[in-house]
Amino acid sequence: MKKNEADFKRELRRRILAKRGLLDQNIHDDYSEKISNYLVTLPEMKEATTIFSFLSFRDEVNIDEFIDKAVNDGKQVYVPRTLLQEKKMVPYLFIGWDSLVIGSYGIREPGHLCRFSGENVPFDVIVVPGVAFTTDGHRLGYGGGYYDRFFSRLENRPLLVGVCFNKQVVSTIPVESHDYKVDYIITEEGVSSCR
Repeated sequence: MKKNEADFKRELRRRILAKRGLLDQNIHDDYSEKISNYLVTLPEMKEATTIFSFLSFRDEVNIDEFIDKAVNDGKQVYVPRTLLQEKKMVPYLFIGWDSLVIGSYGIREPGHLCRFSGENVPFDVIVVPGVAFTTDGHRLGYGGGYYDRFFSRLENRPLLVGVCFNKQVVSTIPVESHDYKVDYIITEEGVSSCR
């Protein structure tokens, strides 16, 4: 990546995260609930049996309510554990909030009670976090490349659903060849197809 593109990404991350951090907690909770409800009612989500979802941290969209609903609907929900040495995420079956510990980067992740599910779970849908998204589905992550590497190891490409607050949707993001686009973006304002 060219230096000016890397600088642009870094500055965009800083600006969007600062903007997201200013969201009032009551509004944050209200928007998170709306986003969780949109996730649950997405037709592809209703049909899905296996879902991979991030676990929110800091002031990200909180989709704990969505995870609870998906589990209650009998879906298998997997969540990531980060292996820092290998710079990768691996999926663990979610077995309840009490099974989580604070792991890498201060993010909740599966603890020792949880079972590693193997690398090749055939996910139907992956719910993807991001610092920013464009309306055509490009994503700006936190810079570690964990999600793109995770996607590249999957045998079949599942539906990718990006979630964020509407203020995180931007007009342009520098794109690299290994970047994956999401199929949908869900904000508090609704569901947008990127296909």
